[in-house]
Amino acid sequence: MSYKIAVVGDQDTVTGFALAGATYTHIHTAREETLAKLNEFFASGEIGLVLITHRVAEEFGFDFRQMLRTKGLLPLVLRIPDKTGYMPKVDELRKIIRRTVGAEIMVKKEGL
Repeated sequence: MSYKIAVVGDQDTVTGFALAGATYTHIHTAREETLAKLNEFFASGEIGLVLITHRVAEEFGFDFRQMLRTKGLLPLVLRIPDKTGYMPKVDELRKIIRRTVGAEIMVKKEGL
């Protein structure tokens, strides 16, 4: 089965991913509307990956974390930087890899 990608965030981030081929997009403007759209994405059987900007995920706080706990195995949810490059101290992708692989993967630059 071929899964689709959904993107939730600010207009510039969502537009960029839509131009790159993301199937489902949602520009965050209103809290309740975006939460409803996220629930729709999580319930869909054809979406395999939901990309959400860090700022939007942090704005929803507890509600977003609760949605993640109650969703199924798919879609995978990955927080991404927005157009300003904002990233929190915890790297979500590194956390997912550590949980999946069971070890920390270190990247070492040559010559150091």
